[in-house]
Amino acid sequence: MHRTRFFLSLVLGAGLVSLSPLVNADLMLGTQVIPQEGGARADSSALARGRAALRARNFEQAEKAFSEAYRQNPSSVEAMLGMAAVSHMQGKEKLARDWMSSAVAMAPGQPAVLQAQARLLVEQGLPAAAEESYKAAIGSRPDEVQLKLDLATLYAEFLKKPGQAVSLLRDVVRQRPDLIDAHYQLGVALSLDGRVDEAGRVLDDALRREPGNARVLHARALVLLKQGQPDRALELLDKALAQRKDFAPAMMSRGDALQALGRTEQALEAYRRAVPMAPSSALPHALVAQTLQRLKRNGEAEKAYREALRLEPDNIRAANNLAVLLATQRSGLDEALSLARRVVDKEPGRGTYFDTLGLVLQARGDAAGARQAFERALSLEPGNAEFRQHLSEAGTATVAAMAAAVAPAKVVPVAAPSTTAAPVVQQTTVTKPVAAGEDAVRLVASRLEAWRLAWESKDASRYLAFYASSFVPADKRARSAWEADRRSKLDKKGEIKVQVTAPSIKAEGEVVSVIFEQRYQSGNYSDAARKQLEWVRDGGEWKIRREQQI
Repeated sequence: MHRTRFFLSLVLGAGLVSLSPLVNADLMLGTQVIPQEGGARADSSALARGRAALRARNFEQAEKAFSEAYRQNPSSVEAMLGMAAVSHMQGKEKLARDWMSSAVAMAPGQPAVLQAQARLLVEQGLPAAAEESYKAAIGSRPDEVQLKLDLATLYAEFLKKPGQAVSLLRDVVRQRPDLIDAHYQLGVALSLDGRVDEAGRVLDDALRREPGNARVLHARALVLLKQGQPDRALELLDKALAQRKDFAPAMMSRGDALQALGRTEQALEAYRRAVPMAPSSALPHALVAQTLQRLKRNGEAEKAYREALRLEPDNIRAANNLAVLLATQRSGLDEALSLARRVVDKEPGRGTYFDTLGLVLQARGDAAGARQAFERALSLEPGNAEFRQHLSEAGTATVAAMAAAVAPAKVVPVAAPSTTAAPVVQQTTVTKPVAAGEDAVRLVASRLEAWRLAWESKDASRYLAFYASSFVPADKRARSAWEADRRSKLDKKGEIKVQVTAPSIKAEGEVVSVIFEQRYQSGNYSDAARKQLEWVRDGGEWKIRREQQI
């Protein structure tokens, strides 16, 4: 019915997490940061016991040991770092930050302590504060490469500023041209910044320096996937996995490559193999669920989404997808509504999530609530043709609404999203009346994009519904034979891409003519053509009466 909203691991960045190591006890504890004066310190034995207990995840013993070290030496920065690490591992986030602040105050300007503070702040979801700590650390030690690599990771992954990561990493590469990790991170940052070809060149250079580096092989494969070369990507991913057999991100990306090649069952197997490699991650379960959904094995897909949410209850993408699945099956609609509202509450700026809320409300028979949700989705992403189609199907394809959708208008939220009611959006009034011909052009523009989406998603029923009862195939075949042929082609395995560019739309009486450039691509075939579609009113909707290449 509707496409799933989960994305491939490539889009989510499974292979990019993390550019540098995640925060852990060792990283926060760091090394000794205050020079010893005159031999062994009184707190050395207690610090050693605390570190060992923390690594063994015996938090009670660790806390006792670090507390003892602090009593023995109230100036011990290492004891403060230890207490910060213990508190963090116990979920006492505020206390962890307080201990870390004490350590920073005791050792002002010490890069290792500032780095430990920054890593703690990243782990606690405070990237902006972490940025300031990293900048202060780099200011104290501008030649320290690891600090710059850490900050680049922060920019690329958490602050979504890959351009700043690129600038920082170029400096590191100039400083340390022999450092493969710097080339690797630069390639990843360039890819995230949309400079895919340059990213490929940087990563190719890194592979010339170190051909067997699994992380670089994986990153290069991700770039090849973005460049539409899944076969080459698959070769590199197999090399990466030969180097590191438990490399979960590479295994998930292998599934992505197989999906792109139309080998869905093999992709499913790859995602399943990634599950034990990353036992605490929701992502492989969600990818398994998405693939099962594509194979129309909805019961299994639902179980996989639920397992993803068991591991990560706050994973809003998995929650969103489960809501879509339940709405599609017309089952568990109360739960679907709860999930959809929870998602929009957590990310009220994403049109996709309001669109999901609309689909759920529509499945529940709440037409008014669905329209409000679709309107909010469209207000957040005015150019999204799928949202326009959903709103139109909900019965609000008025001239004013379509004008607002095609030409983005200012929107004023009257009520913030809540858990009890869908948000209400007040559209700016369109004071200038829209002529009948202009209205037809705008409606057909919306239908053209919806037609393209139906074709690209291989939804045969929705695609064929765009053709009028009076439609005659260009080769004069019987309509039934033409439809059977289209269904057969759309049922073939593999993804397809359909691009419509430079459309010229002209209304002449009761007919709207659209001329455009069309590009079609499947796994082993591509073509380009100039096409004309003639649209007429049929059953209250604009449908295609004639289709031909020109």
